Amino acid sequence: VALVGHRAVCTAGILDPVLIRGIDAFCGQIRERVAAEIDDVKGLRRGHVRIASVEGVVANGLTHALATFRQRFNGVNFSLNVTGTEAVVAAVRDGEADIGIAFTANPDPAVRCAFRVRDPLFAIMAPDFALAKQKRVSFSDTLNYPVAIPQKGFGLRTLLDACCRRTQLPLRPALETNSIEAMRGFARSGNGITYLPRLTVKRELEAGLVVAVPLTDRELQQATIDVCVLEGRTLPSAVESFLKHLQAVLPELH
Repeated sequence: VALVGHRAVCTAGILDPVLIRGIDAFCGQIRERVAAEIDDVKGLRRGHVRIASVEGVVANGLTHALATFRQRFNGVNFSLNVTGTEAVVAAVRDGEADIGIAFTANPDPAVRCAFRVRDPLFAIMAPDFALAKQKRVSFSDTLNYPVAIPQKGFGLRTLLDACCRRTQLPLRPALETNSIEAMRGFARSGNGITYLPRLTVKRELEAGLVVAVPLTDRELQQATIDVCVLEGRTLPSAVESFLKHLQAVLPELH
């Protein structure tokens, strides 16, 4: 086997594809360590950070963190893939993302939670909706009205399904979608209720377009934003620095 450019190439005979992928991954780790050391020497003047994130964190949290970080380190650039919680964890596990930002992720032995921020779910609705004046409501109360929920694979949906199992209530949504923006729009329009953390609807709350009514159900109160990295990986300097910046900035936005 010879290293040609950035790839491991078999020079004699045929190697098992799994072995080749393993060699490629090892070579990739070496390149990352060399790049990290160079970045340290250069004072973090350059670097690239790959992020996989749930949609709800992007507009009101992650983009602010990116902007404030680049004010200090404008040579660091980012790639961002927006997807559901299960896909976020898979991207970190498979080496497709340096940092994953998920919502109440299920444990994965290959993925380490670097830090988490408590981010409980609220019942989100228009200011003139029937339950909008309530100080708090239960999940079962909201099911008497049309609701919008995310598709399976979202951390939000996992929590809602668990709540349905506990209460033995059927979940018959008026809207089931893979778009957090569609859920926000459903609530803004006055058509019914959706379930989101306050950070996800921060702009709408400030503009008076929706209200966020606390939910009494314990499992919905304990929801978290989980920021994840690959277990055992030595992070490149740019990734490590942005991770620390995100840990400082994200809790302040709530």
